[in-house]
Amino acid sequence: MKKCLAILIFCIGFINAYSQDFYGGLNLGMTISQVDGDNYGGYHKVSPLTGVFVRNTFSDKWGMFAGIEYKRKGSKEVQKNEAGYVVFYYAMNMDYIEVPVLATYSIEKIGIPGLFSYTLPNDLLFDFGVSYSYLINGTEDFGSGPLPPPTRPFRKYEIANHIGLNYPITENWYVCWRLSYTFLFLPVREHPGGQVYWFNRGQYNHNMSFSLKYEF
Repeated sequence: MKKCLAILIFCIGFINAYSQDFYGGLNLGMTISQVDGDNYGGYHKVSPLTGVFVRNTFSDKWGMFAGIEYKRKGSKEVQKNEAGYVVFYYAMNMDYIEVPVLATYSIEKIGIPGLFSYTLPNDLLFDFGVSYSYLINGTEDFGSGPLPPPTRPFRKYEIANHIGLNYPITENWYVCWRLSYTFLFLPVREHPGGQVYWFNRGQYNHNMSFSLKYEF
């Protein structure tokens, strides 16, 4: 947790020192997630997302974004029989405090060279970067209530890659989409037998977030 705060404070100082314009704001939305390597597929887990952020611009095109967010990641699988009764239930829950540090690039036009070009009413912000997350709590639920993982504990931190899009719908409000994936060499948990493959070293968070940001 101290590392999250230290990273955020450093980023705020850096952004403030080298910025042309400085903004702050609130972020509220939802995360849909799955865990690669848990033998269940699909974005079946829906969880809340909330946080605060700062953003700056270095030039007309480039800027930087840093925030601190609460996210619940994990996976969920519910199987029912023909009568509609639940015959299998599983949920993996990981509560994180996450600090994303992202570069932003402003896009004025979209198109395909030689075919078409469209000037956007407002600039679209494309962002990409990494995050450091501290695990507050990690549990598994097999239908009888949350239980701590008995044999394979979750890693206490996660480093993830991010890409996202942010579009202003008013002067202060943005609609946002972001995709994140755990860094390949630091899975959130080992495979059941401890197997390690080239680019498959355990279980990985794979999630998308949809949110509204208010910037002031």
